[in-house]
Amino acid sequence: MANRHLDRVLRNDYLDGIDEWPIEEIRERRAECQRLEDAVSYLRRLVQTRIDILGMESRSRSDGLLPDLDSLIAQLPSILGDGENRPQGGRFLSAEPDDGQELWAEARVAEACGGFDVESAPELHDDVLAVMADNLATLEREVSAERRRLHDVFDQLQAELVRRYRSGAASVDGLLR
Repeated sequence: MANRHLDRVLRNDYLDGIDEWPIEEIRERRAECQRLEDAVSYLRRLVQTRIDILGMESRSRSDGLLPDLDSLIAQLPSILGDGENRPQGGRFLSAEPDDGQELWAEARVAEACGGFDVESAPELHDDVLAVMADNLATLEREVSAERRRLHDVFDQLQAELVRRYRSGAASVDGLLR
């Protein structure tokens, strides 16, 4: 669901004719961007968490520790905490994604992981772990680029609303009806 909507919103022609749209159309499209931001941010968090977990597993192996799920689970609080590499904040105040968006995000992560769960990391061969980490890093870059483009669309919609209010083409009174 989210994928179709995101692709449509990120198309070059999504904002064509924005200056002629009714204000309700602009508000609806801005709300659509906010919903998509929920999904994309959720996907990004899923990917980054898995990257962090795989990184911790790789570091443990390079330190000579034997792979073991109990050890990985014991390290989860530090992995999932606000690390110095974790992006802080976000552009939109948002809720969690709806069920369809959540399924879309989880499917993209599963595809990048090649069918392996991150819980199986201790049992994976080093080569498989490296491919999985590379795939997730690629997905994180793709998602970040999509998110930046989505923010650009949102900013243009917001700018058009501001322009209309400043010019008098729209009034705050219209919001109160």
